[in-house]
Amino acid sequence: MLRQLHIYFKGKRIFSQTFAQALDDIEIENVANIFLKNINLPNMDKISSRRISEHKVFYKNVQNFYFFMVTDLIDTIDDIEIILNKAIKKFEILFHNIDILNDSLKKRQEYINYLIGLQTELHCKISIIGPSNAGKSGFYALLTNQTQERRIMNFAKVSLFEIYDSKFDVWDFQLKDNFSLLWSKFISGSDLVIFLFNASNYNLNVLDYFLTLKKKESPLSKFIIIANKTDLISEDEKRRIKNELNLINIHFLSLFDLKVKEEAKKIIGNVLLLKKSLPTNFNELIKQAESLAKQRNHVKALVKYKELIEIANTCQCFDQIDILKNKIEEVNKKIREKSDIRKKIERKMKFAPPKKITFNKEVKVKSLPKVQNLQKTIPKIEQPKTISMDIKQKKNDIKTEKIIDTKEIRQYPEEKYKNFEEIPDKGLLLQKMIQSRGSSLSINLCNKFLQEMKTSLNRQLTIEDLKTAVNIFLRHE
Repeated sequence: MLRQLHIYFKGKRIFSQTFAQALDDIEIENVANIFLKNINLPNMDKISSRRISEHKVFYKNVQNFYFFMVTDLIDTIDDIEIILNKAIKKFEILFHNIDILNDSLKKRQEYINYLIGLQTELHCKISIIGPSNAGKSGFYALLTNQTQERRIMNFAKVSLFEIYDSKFDVWDFQLKDNFSLLWSKFISGSDLVIFLFNASNYNLNVLDYFLTLKKKESPLSKFIIIANKTDLISEDEKRRIKNELNLINIHFLSLFDLKVKEEAKKIIGNVLLLKKSLPTNFNELIKQAESLAKQRNHVKALVKYKELIEIANTCQCFDQIDILKNKIEEVNKKIREKSDIRKKIERKMKFAPPKKITFNKEVKVKSLPKVQNLQKTIPKIEQPKTISMDIKQKKNDIKTEKIIDTKEIRQYPEEKYKNFEEIPDKGLLLQKMIQSRGSSLSINLCNKFLQEMKTSLNRQLTIEDLKTAVNIFLRHE
């Protein structure tokens, strides 16, 4: 299935559309940088592909534009070539001038709608397999409502299933034969295989046959196991089914449940990793960050924008990520300007070294008059008074002064702990350490920072590591 489309112009991403989650912001940037350096220019008209983790990336260079389509592993170049070429042609028609892409929201939305149509044209496939009398046809009718139904010879019927911005062809097997040779043809090429069986009446050998069928004929497909008719069994029987099949991810449903359709859509959306919507208060959070920036509270605004990028990256809304990155760059620019002004003021306040002292007038010394019969007088030397000192009182005064000085020394939160293991909440301590030094960072980013440090160092962290992390954070702020 088509998951993402990314378009780059002169090395910079200018457009992204996500149908389902695949590569995140950092991953797609790394992939693009690698491909942009290694694309073979003489083969400009050729579409190439490469496997990246659990996905395939198809890419093509057209003049200064680079088009990247991210799909599932099951998709082939024959499936994607026509779709990618159509997407490129439509882009050239709508955005013959690159400025139109940013200036015309109407044409941008028209292109997104066209891509949604291309995703439908790809005919992504969901096949429902399982023994007879498992409720497969009922589940098929539940998902599709038999809209735009068509038949595949005499062994299957196909109908359209819509979920979020994506459309799928759902296949239902029509023959009452658990071991039909046509099952392999039915299941091949599926983006998702749904295995449905009757939880109140099943045969382990038959279930094992269908599990083997999926592994053999469609190993790259996503897989969902659903135990139907669970209204007829108890909780103990559900646990027994899990133990007998030795499977953990079994979903227990009943087609007679009023909320079964929403539950089924939720399960399918989670397994296919379909695109999630941004939180309803996302725009309000952006306004809060903008308000902090206007109030010149740049550090807090920077933290807020970084939190918003984390949220947008979770939903893989790349257009929002690009906008927020520009906002962060603006705030960083103002922070740098403020820092430069402060440094100039500090330089002016520094004192210049003193100049060499010179005398303008010549100093003359007169000689002393000669005195005859100089009588020497010896002054009486008084005996010094004995000085008594209370040594104990002096020691007490010194101790009191030391106590006062110690209280004036600033206490940092990490000084409460001797060992790293004594800290109950490491992320909270890191947040308090940053706050005690005049800055701030959210608890989520603190926890993530600690996890990245632990992964990078490949050992247990220490309090000294936390101090180092705080100093690095403050220097980069």
